[in-house]
Amino acid sequence: MRAEDLLLAWDPLGYGVGSYGPEFDDIVVALTQLDTEGELDAHIRHVLTDAFGECPPESETHAMARQLLASSQSCQL
Repeated sequence: MRAEDLLLAWDPLGYGVGSYGPEFDDIVVALTQLDTEGELDAHIRHVLTDAFGECPPESETHAMARQLLASSQSCQL
């Protein structure tokens, strides 16, 4: 599954699928710049907290970071 599709199906704060457009765009850009799960996880947490004042549990954001990195790496030539 593509990284963008993973994010589009994710509703980390319960606001409804599709409620995170600019935030997820930021995460997709970061995905091209960050290399580790920890860095991406920290970025995801920062983006969500900055935009919404809250963040899902770290285990959930870390799992998403892992999935996103795996998805993006499987698409590289």
